[in-house]
Amino acid sequence: MTCKICGSTKIKMIYNDKIRNGGLGHYTKKDVPVYQCELCSVIWHENTLSDIGEYYESTEYRDSLEGGSEEERFYQLHDRETCQKIQYTGTSVFRNKVVADVGCGCGAFLDFISGVAKVVIAVEPSEKYRKIMDRKGYHTYAYTEQALDDFRETADVVTSFDVIEHVEDPEAFLRNIFELLKPGGKAIIGTPTDAPVMRQLLGGIYEKKLLFSTQHLWIFSENSLELLADKCGYHGKNVKCFQRYGIDNMMGWIRDKEPNSEIEMGVLTEELNALWKSYAAEKGLGDYIVLYLEK
Repeated sequence: MTCKICGSTKIKMIYNDKIRNGGLGHYTKKDVPVYQCELCSVIWHENTLSDIGEYYESTEYRDSLEGGSEEERFYQLHDRETCQKIQYTGTSVFRNKVVADVGCGCGAFLDFISGVAKVVIAVEPSEKYRKIMDRKGYHTYAYTEQALDDFRETADVVTSFDVIEHVEDPEAFLRNIFELLKPGGKAIIGTPTDAPVMRQLLGGIYEKKLLFSTQHLWIFSENSLELLADKCGYHGKNVKCFQRYGIDNMMGWIRDKEPNSEIEMGVLTEELNALWKSYAAEKGLGDYIVLYLEK
């Protein structure tokens, strides 16, 4: 076996059991082996979905993961993530710019930045969601390579959050974004980490119930993301670590061995949460990493 990111043959199996299949509490019927490259540290499993393209183009993904694919439900679940995304991107990067968001769902993030952007490009495989974004007046495409016909080397900024871990070929994914960007353009790519603190505390419980899932084919390390960026020709790159979940979430997991088990704030304060998030990010132990690239 060869690592698809760096080409190393130093591969180890780190897990071989049921993994999450869609929403919480749903698991595969068969054990799924999960591998890790000892050189670049990327984690992956082979695709278990019969037709991954059809899966994301239909409503099946949102229905299985979020319990529905209605427009208002999407906003209810994802509008609150916009503040986090702005934390990763800042605001000035979008004003009077040609901006694309890849894997944008109903466009919750784009809705907030469209007021300052010059042109908005929405890339989303779901046919249902593309119709919604057509209604909003965005330039809408199913895949980045389709957007290249109209916007090759045009975008000032391309964002993509929680998408690269879903694709079968992450190198092709970053190459298409590279082609969409104009010279000097910037890409901001966010993806979950392997949550090292939670794995150390909970081991296989956390891995089975949350971390490993059929939809997430990859869990990237900083090293593996930077290697991909180099392959695709980006000359500027930087990776930052973030912690999204507070110490209330961690303590709830320890207590109940289940997700969505936050300790109430009467016991733990927001100050403790903020301190934990800052510490985990500073030490490279966060649950999210963002790759900043320049063409």
